[in-house]
Amino acid sequence: MRGTLHDCQILVIGSGPGGATTAALLAEAGHDVLMVEEGGHFVHDSAPAYSMAEMDQKYRNGGLTPAFGQTKVTYVEGRCVGGGSEINAALAHPPMASTLEDWRQRFRIDQFGLEPLGSHFEAVERECSVASMPGGLDPASMVIKQGADQLGWASSEVQRFWQYPSDGAGKGLRQSMTVTLVPRLLAAGGRLLPLTSVHKLRFRGGRAVEASATTRHADGRRERVRIRFDKVFVCGGPTQSPLVLRRSGIRGKVGDGLRLHPMVRVAARFDREVNDPAAGVPVQQVVEFKPDLTLGCSHAALPHLVMWLGGEVEDREAKLEAWPKIALFYVLVTGKGKGKVRNIPGFDESFTSYPCGDDDLASLGQGLHRLGTMLFQAGAVELFNPLPGRPSITRPDQLEQLRTGLPHGQLTISTIHLFGTCPMGEDRSRCVVDSWGKLHGAANIWVNDASILPDCTGVNPQLTLMAVARRNVAHWLDG
Repeated sequence: MRGTLHDCQILVIGSGPGGATTAALLAEAGHDVLMVEEGGHFVHDSAPAYSMAEMDQKYRNGGLTPAFGQTKVTYVEGRCVGGGSEINAALAHPPMASTLEDWRQRFRIDQFGLEPLGSHFEAVERECSVASMPGGLDPASMVIKQGADQLGWASSEVQRFWQYPSDGAGKGLRQSMTVTLVPRLLAAGGRLLPLTSVHKLRFRGGRAVEASATTRHADGRRERVRIRFDKVFVCGGPTQSPLVLRRSGIRGKVGDGLRLHPMVRVAARFDREVNDPAAGVPVQQVVEFKPDLTLGCSHAALPHLVMWLGGEVEDREAKLEAWPKIALFYVLVTGKGKGKVRNIPGFDESFTSYPCGDDDLASLGQGLHRLGTMLFQAGAVELFNPLPGRPSITRPDQLEQLRTGLPHGQLTISTIHLFGTCPMGEDRSRCVVDSWGKLHGAANIWVNDASILPDCTGVNPQLTLMAVARRNVAHWLDG
């Protein structure tokens, strides 16, 4: 294959939290690192947050990629330098010790758990300015707190990857990868190649030696690229990492075992103003039922309310005119199904399937009932029914319709958290990589992104992912 040739010691494919962590730490340790990213390189304010322009710039497929099954789940992925850290809520929730211990035992992960990861959590929190929001909770978060308090449920503010002004003035700045670790990579002499899609790895003598790729130029021109390397870290995320590996002829369990957090959003109307889009993403969550169930708030600018209003809404226009009295809430559960990611010959995109079955619908139904109960406790006067064609819910006794018998194929289910397509551990019957991310049976290939987290985290996963990625790089450097 001819094309422009790049040489490096270490190739990192993907620039999200896993890839940027990997590339920056390896470059700072003195290695020659080239990080390749399929999407473009944008400054943090290149488009308004959660706008259509941002979705076009930074999301894969505009944020509407389906995982097929009896009930479709739409998932959101970043497709830009910095990956999901550029578009997510930047919530930094530590994992539960019981979750990590469960992974350690079931997947036989060496030297793993809350204590071995402790120094890495501290480093991530320090280097990415994990902090609480100053000035108190926003109105939608107060709804969560008030309702949970009245029901005796534990709730808490989730800290964010966010740097706030010391004087308390202004909104501060999301500490995404383009603000934190990508600049560190470049300052250490590492290189970044954006708008470049890696198709497959090529092998010689049992070792991966070269990546074939395509670079897209601003004028629309496409250029074939070859990247020679000594070692490669595949960090494209839970759908793209297995896609690259499978196109390279590496299969086995690669792409199996996809896990995710199914989510349903519900708009609720109050007799007071509860919506302040200027506050950003609300930060309060009900933690009483974690890791199986999370109740929280979503960003709720007017276009998002229109999108998620649902149901048969009387006087829709009049209610939308009073949009500050409407906020958006969600139910998030740990999915029980196991999906797959597959490559389709001749197509660039992956084919993703996930069996969102009766167990997931039952969990979502229980969560919707609890969410509605809490919102009415906090003063809601109307819940816009998430089931199409059904009238709004105006009394707590009407919530039973959401707890039982949710129909397949009607509920709008989405997810922003995917895992498990290249799980880590020493159990080769189910794990694609070892306890430190090295591909089983490969001489010089590592995976270091959310695909190696073997199961649902039950919490916002970025903090967990970055700590695990740091741990794996530290082990690699010590080896």
